[in-house]
Amino acid sequence: MPPLSFRVNEEYAQLSEIIPGLFICGVNGLTAANICAFRIQLVVNCTREVPNLKCLGQVPRMKLWVEDTPEEDLFAHFDLVADQMHAIIRDGGAVLVHCVAGVSRSASICLAYLLKYRTRSLRAAYHLMGEKRPLVRPNIGFWRQLIRYEQLIKGNIGSVRIVRDEAQPDKLLPDVYLKSVIPDKYSRPLSPTNVGEDSSVHHLKPMADESYLSGHTSGWHRRRSSSGGSDRVRFVPVLEPLAELAEAAG
Repeated sequence: MPPLSFRVNEEYAQLSEIIPGLFICGVNGLTAANICAFRIQLVVNCTREVPNLKCLGQVPRMKLWVEDTPEEDLFAHFDLVADQMHAIIRDGGAVLVHCVAGVSRSASICLAYLLKYRTRSLRAAYHLMGEKRPLVRPNIGFWRQLIRYEQLIKGNIGSVRIVRDEAQPDKLLPDVYLKSVIPDKYSRPLSPTNVGEDSSVHHLKPMADESYLSGHTSGWHRRRSSSGGSDRVRFVPVLEPLAELAEAAG
């Protein structure tokens, strides 16, 4: 197998610690020195194109085999991966989540973890993450899946909306990106009493996502019911077969 190389901006490659024990980076941040320095106990590889690297030693790792496209099904991984991450972080360990740039796929997995275990809403999770790594930008499909995940595990109507800006009618984006437009009151989870309170957002058109990913909902409930509703799961690290191991280009 020929050596692999990835060109990633330095700001994307660096490790960011979102909360104690939760790290995110781009592929160039995957070094044995970082694994040792930050005492990483699990590496979550959120890519299809980056193999698990032999140079990282025997640290347990998971590979999700996902692409950074709006059509990719990341939703199916949220619950299990968040639980396995929590099993380590809860006991004082450290987890490193990466994709190629540390911007979309890995950020989405980190947001799912924060949403389930650390914050009261997806909006709060994004703002917490943005303070530590401002460049995170999950693609629009991942945002839809995260919104659906919030509705399922928090039982609310969702704290983030997908909107269309009339100035760019072909562009959809989560309203958390519109800091100059969305008033501060929307930093708290949306509820029937505060949705649409302010006329300053009337030029934004919320997108209807109610049926998005409906096919995954029943499966999520089956996983929850089969575990008796407990958030505590037995951690079983997933290691890549040796055929998938490769050295990074020097």
